[in-house]
Amino acid sequence: MISKIRKTITGTEYWDSEKKKTLFVPYGEEVKFEVGEVTAKEVEQGKVEGISLDNLTIPQLKEYAVGKGIEIPKEITKRDDILEFLS
Repeated sequence: MISKIRKTITGTEYWDSEKKKTLFVPYGEEVKFEVGEVTAKEVEQGKVEGISLDNLTIPQLKEYAVGKGIEIPKEITKRDDILEFLS
């Protein structure tokens, strides 16, 4: 399955879970493969099925919080502080 990783000013990155590699589609070009939707299921606090919050970057942690309806205060900017806030 191919899933969207992130969108940048130069294009969009996708992850191919079968071939275990990143695919890049430059801005303005057509996607020539089918993109599946990846959903994560929360298993226990601090972990998402197959993903540990400890391995996520600050933007990914903020996106996770938004998805859970949690608003992280602007004063909390460090990764460790965000992890502590979410736990």
